[in-house]
Amino acid sequence: MKKVSLQSMNAKLDRVLRNQERLLRTEQDVEREEHEELRGEARAEQELKKLERLEQEIERQVEPHPLRRITTKDVARGAIGAFVGTVAHYTFIYGIKAAELITVARAALLFPLSLLVGGVFLYATGFRKVQDPKLLWFLPVRLVVLAITAVVTSCLVLAIFTPNFGHTFTESFKQVATVSLSAIIGACTADILGKD
Repeated sequence: MKKVSLQSMNAKLDRVLRNQERLLRTEQDVEREEHEELRGEARAEQELKKLERLEQEIERQVEPHPLRRITTKDVARGAIGAFVGTVAHYTFIYGIKAAELITVARAALLFPLSLLVGGVFLYATGFRKVQDPKLLWFLPVRLVVLAITAVVTSCLVLAIFTPNFGHTFTESFKQVATVSLSAIIGACTADILGKD
C-alpha cells in the first residue's frame, strides 16, 4: 500500500476547495444574471402593458366616433325621415289647416319648439349613452343639420303636394312652421334608427 503524505493530501484538498469556491462564485454569478434577466423581463412586461394601454387609448382617440361626423348618409337619412314624418297620415294637410288658424308670431315659435323637441329626442335616444362629455357639444350641430334638412324637406313636400305653396311668404312661412315639428321628429328618428 502506498502512503499518501499529509502535504499531498492538503494540496489536493486545497485544490478541491478552490474548485468549489470557483464553482460557487460561478453559480452565484449565474444566479445573479438569471435574477437580472428575470427583473429585465418583468420590466419589459410592464413596459409592454403600458404600451398596449397607450395603443388602446390612441386608437380610442383616433377612430372617428359615429356621432362626431356628419355625412351625406346622415343628411339623406334625415331627409327620408322628414319626408315620412311630413307625408305620413297626410300631416302636411293638417299643417296647412293649422297654418290658416295661427299668426306669424305663433308660427315663428314653432321653429324653436321643433328644435327643442328634436334636441330632447336626440339626447334621450342617442346622446344620453355617450360617455365622453366632449362629444355632447356635437348634439347642437347635429340637431341644426337635421332641422335644416327637415325644413328643406318640408318645403319640398309642400311644394309638391300643395299647389298654392310659395305664393305668399307669410302663408308659406306658417305652413312650413306647422309641418316642421313632425318633420324634425321624423328626421331625428331616421337619424337614430339608421346608425350602422
